[in-house]
Amino acid sequence: MTFAAARLALVSALVAAALTLSGCTGTGTSGGSSPEAASPTPTIAEPPSTPIVEQTITDELTGTSVTTLAMVTDFESAANASVSDGLQAVLVKVRFTAGDEYGGAERPTLVSITDRDVNLDYVSLGLTNPETLAPAMTAAGYTPINSVQPGETVTGWVGAWLRDDYTQFDLVYDRGESTVFGGDQSGDKIPPFQQIVPLEPSA
Repeated sequence: MTFAAARLALVSALVAAALTLSGCTGTGTSGGSSPEAASPTPTIAEPPSTPIVEQTITDELTGTSVTTLAMVTDFESAANASVSDGLQAVLVKVRFTAGDEYGGAERPTLVSITDRDVNLDYVSLGLTNPETLAPAMTAAGYTPINSVQPGETVTGWVGAWLRDDYTQFDLVYDRGESTVFGGDQSGDKIPPFQQIVPLEPSA
């Protein structure tokens, strides 16, 4: 072998060794730490409820809408002992969107839970999420809806005390006549709106 040939063989061997070493410093499993798998997002358990037929009440004048989602008719808590005998707590999960046609927050008292087909002339509406019930709902995971800002959508619960011999229920949306204050429509009357939907378990 000539000197030139020997030199070329040596250079080739060094290049091959360098390529082999550079391959060992990659992202293989030996000598390096593999990235940890992402932890799954914890799932928050929903409190027990019965799914019901989804029905949406839409107030065309204000843009407010309420959709029924689920119901609880066997809610038991310390709150039950603090009210008169003969009453039961009934809770309904709703998706509540406050309209922004006239501005101003909407409150859950727009909707009421009543006995099925009750004569509304003989019942008091707007008694939703009373102080004797709302804290117990919160403690049990049935977060009560509070005021909802214009254009905002909130999913939560409305609850009421009803007679314990009631077994079928309606949701009543009841908005009385009101007057616009401020803006180009100030002083205009907004006519009342009322709609009733039955609360029925979904198939």
